[in-house]
Amino acid sequence: MFLTKPKYLFLLSFFFIFIVLLSCNDKEITLLKNKPVIETKKLCYLKDADHGHGVIYNLGYNTNNQLITFDGFPDFNKINYENSLPKKVYSSFDESYFITYEYDVKGNPTLINFLGKDSRDKPFEFKSKVYTNSKKQIERIDLTMPVFDNILVTTFEYDANNNIKKMYLVENGKNKLLLENLSFDDKKSPYLNTPLNNLMMYFTIFSATIGGENTTYFQNKNNATSTKIYNDSGDMTYTYKYEYTAEGYASKVKVVKKQNGKEESHDETYTYTCK
Repeated sequence: MFLTKPKYLFLLSFFFIFIVLLSCNDKEITLLKNKPVIETKKLCYLKDADHGHGVIYNLGYNTNNQLITFDGFPDFNKINYENSLPKKVYSSFDESYFITYEYDVKGNPTLINFLGKDSRDKPFEFKSKVYTNSKKQIERIDLTMPVFDNILVTTFEYDANNNIKKMYLVENGKNKLLLENLSFDDKKSPYLNTPLNNLMMYFTIFSATIGGENTTYFQNKNNATSTKIYNDSGDMTYTYKYEYTAEGYASKVKVVKKQNGKEESHDETYTYTCK
């Protein structure tokens, strides 16, 4: 029995397709079936932060995602930039007091300058030298402020993830441990995508020495889960339990503080704009 020409061509085509499929290995077929889906990771910018005890910050950004307003903080709520670096911060309610920042050619902070007028309307200026390492981490600040009688020399140690591990006060040439972040999670800090890590370093020192508070969340990449502050009136321990957004940023935290046998707790919340 002879095949007609149309049937012969059909069988020949079928045979050719069958041979091509056999020549494909399993990996090639899998690649054809499962094309990779490219996911774009969103960057999230902190919009509101409620730190409890009535401390609430509202953050605003320009079209370049630069932080320009920081409402709720008593020292300043406006941020001005120069060459894409935060240069001056001030309060829209009282522009007679402001803080300026100076940088080296690599963009590392070198000086914090507090300027204003005292209660007798006399101008003042307090300059604090800043020292950084090759990783652009602040290693030391010689802090001078209107509230301090003397220069407060403070040094810092960091872990491998750019988190502040230890903070020391230097007294009589010796390091005195002030704050120690004992452990961290592997998630993202609320303030990660803001310039507040450098702008607020003076406040982190102030709040730890005067108020016994841990505000290293302004500088840290991850979130502290256990902290100890060493204080003459009794050491303080803080523990933190977090909830997170789908993007991996801290959204809620329960903070428990223990000192001299007493325990108190409060909740904090964070909301973001993700792009």
